[in-house]
Amino acid sequence: MSKPLVAIVGRPNVGKSTLFNRLIGKRKAIVDDAPGITRDRNYDTVSWAGQQFELIDTGGYLPEAKHQIDLAIREQVEIAVDEADVLLFVVDCKTGITDVDDWLAGYLRKSKKDVILAINKVDDPRDDMEVGQFYKLGLGAPVPVSAMGGRQSGDLLDVVVEHIKKYEMQDEDSDQIKLAIVGRENVGKSSLANMLLEQSRSIVSSIPGTTRDPVDMELKYKKRKYLLIDTAGLKRKSRIKENVLFYSNLRTFRSIERADVVLFMVDAAEGLSRQDVGILNEAASQRKGIVLVINKWDLVSKDHKTIDTYKKIYTEKLGVLRYIPQIYISVLNKQRLYKMLDLATDVYEERKKRIQTSDLNDFFLPLIQEKTPPAEKGKEIKINYITQVQAEPPVFSFYSNYPDLIVESYRRFLENRLRKQYGFKGVPVLLSFRKK
Repeated sequence: MSKPLVAIVGRPNVGKSTLFNRLIGKRKAIVDDAPGITRDRNYDTVSWAGQQFELIDTGGYLPEAKHQIDLAIREQVEIAVDEADVLLFVVDCKTGITDVDDWLAGYLRKSKKDVILAINKVDDPRDDMEVGQFYKLGLGAPVPVSAMGGRQSGDLLDVVVEHIKKYEMQDEDSDQIKLAIVGRENVGKSSLANMLLEQSRSIVSSIPGTTRDPVDMELKYKKRKYLLIDTAGLKRKSRIKENVLFYSNLRTFRSIERADVVLFMVDAAEGLSRQDVGILNEAASQRKGIVLVINKWDLVSKDHKTIDTYKKIYTEKLGVLRYIPQIYISVLNKQRLYKMLDLATDVYEERKKRIQTSDLNDFFLPLIQEKTPPAEKGKEIKINYITQVQAEPPVFSFYSNYPDLIVESYRRFLENRLRKQYGFKGVPVLLSFRKK
């Protein structure tokens, strides 16, 4: 399931980025006394009281903005308000209510979103008496906080957690295979989803998705249930291209979180970009199953040697992700769509696979004796025992006398042999090296 989204909004120089850094627990956003410093959108995950949510830092909002940069900042704040589940409206205790604060309060009330009013720069208990004036904004009880010193930041997080609890999804059907269709614009994501739904005679329904994604699509195929997770771009047209890119990427990452298997679509004519590989690495870091889907194959030569050539090119670009299987489809011509579903199902099953401890040791120990780990710092390294400690995603533990000295090349050797022997097609595997 996707985490609730909380957006920090407010006029310039009220301490939004300082508060963002305080709540995520690290210095990520650039902080400066000059207004307008936050132009790029920062986001990170916050964990508090057993809950998690995504927090976005936005730039200072100016209603009467005319400069191009100020217009860009204003627009990204508006998109954040549209996307978020909860809004964290930050004002400055030292300066009191300004005209911009008053205007923003009215704008946020009209959004019909949950709004938490945070009064920043309440650095000392003597400042608490100034908080009462902010009731005039009509946003409920103000929450005092000191982003700089951390005073009452825990109390603020308690309030945020209370608000996000109602956005938690109920547990999804555990029998469903959740597929996120991901890729750049115009690669055919929506067309693929529509074609699968139109061709399937056993469509169940369109059901509500996460709080911000409009619909997920449910279908049946070969007696299996699938949930197609919508990863379409923003509905509204944005004047600022970078804003759309940021929030489209954020939606993509949130969809990947919910998925079992990511169907990453590429236009055969455009190929695999650096941005594509970055998103594939994000999916791999989340330990999701992955299938590389090359669409619009009908526009490419049908010579089988061409497929082999393309596969070689993509494999080289994938690098350490070369374990990801590739399938070449044409949504327009309805070519290999169900083979793609079969492949995604195989990857889903591979992700759940467990290998018996005895099988692992029977295979690896003779191999390790034949090719021992290279000595490091004068130490002879031994690996004595291997076991799978987790499935879905698969995690393997290798017990050694000096686990920290095992070099990366040998770790890669073990992973390659693991894959060659046991498969795990399209699935990131984690090799953990522990003290025996």
